[in-house]
Amino acid sequence: MKKAKILIIEDSETVALLQTTLLEKNNYDVKHAATGHEGLRLISAWQPEILLLDIVLPDTNGIEILKKISFEPPEKRPDVIVLSGHDDPEITFESLRQGAVDFIRKPFHTQEYLLRVSAVTELRHYREANEALKTQLEHDLRKLSRYFSRDLIHAILDGTISTKPGGEIVTTSLLFFDLRHSTMLAEQMGPQKFFQFLSAFFADISDLIYSCNGVINKFTGDGFLVTFGLRNYNEDATRKAIDCALKIRAHIKMYNSVRSKELPEPIGFGIGVTTGEVFAGNIGNVHKIEYTILGDPVNLAARLESMTKKARLDILIDERTRKICGDALKVKRLQTRNVRGKSEEVTIYYPVSY
Repeated sequence: MKKAKILIIEDSETVALLQTTLLEKNNYDVKHAATGHEGLRLISAWQPEILLLDIVLPDTNGIEILKKISFEPPEKRPDVIVLSGHDDPEITFESLRQGAVDFIRKPFHTQEYLLRVSAVTELRHYREANEALKTQLEHDLRKLSRYFSRDLIHAILDGTISTKPGGEIVTTSLLFFDLRHSTMLAEQMGPQKFFQFLSAFFADISDLIYSCNGVINKFTGDGFLVTFGLRNYNEDATRKAIDCALKIRAHIKMYNSVRSKELPEPIGFGIGVTTGEVFAGNIGNVHKIEYTILGDPVNLAARLESMTKKARLDILIDERTRKICGDALKVKRLQTRNVRGKSEEVTIYYPVSY
């Protein structure tokens, strides 16, 4: 096991030798400085974990040392135990106010001294281990957030969402996106170039989606399903879904204006946006669980996206979504239609601007 590094700043050679002998016998890595100036140099160069600091020094005092090291970054700042022969409570209080974690009076009992040093050392090691775990957790969360939204991840981890099959009925706005003529593009470009194109293209679209607080729930090869406000819906989520659709439209228009020669035809797309109640939860068995979204609004979003082909339009939305957005959303009403899979007719709108 790695030895804990301890620096002693003490002007008395006798007291310094006693401390060094005790600590080295108990498997600590120890250095000694007789002045505050030398001690500060070693703190910077050697970066000890624990500092045993005398209050009275020939060139300064322990309180000034505490003030100076308080400006060090936390990872470079040692935990300080102050030692003093003075019986003035104000010295103790001021030491603790300036960041010391403990105070030992001279002359000290060797067992008490070692126990206090051991306690501070173990506490520091626990804190460092905890910070390492937090860093690893953040790293893991960043990786997982490429597949799931952060609110979903935290809901799973804190038990809000069960890891067993089942779920709940929630309201959400959904955006179904599909890239047109992807099969033809794959044939023209070849699999490797098509994969590179698709990755770069979807990366830009994904940035737009997340900037609008959307979450990609599922990729469908050349498209994806996005949810807005799934875990905490309010009507602003619907407005953000429409805003996202219009931003995607503007982005692809710009993309087409500067597209590479490898794309002989402009990129086409279709988007369907709906709002309603869905089942959100776990589908599967003991071997595999998948968190998914099911329900009529999901199917309707897919149908609207498909209908953009025949309508020769890029975005279609349903009546509920239009009502929530209000008059600020400029639309063209299309004729009421029968949509496959729905018994009732659906009023469809083409969003112009917002």
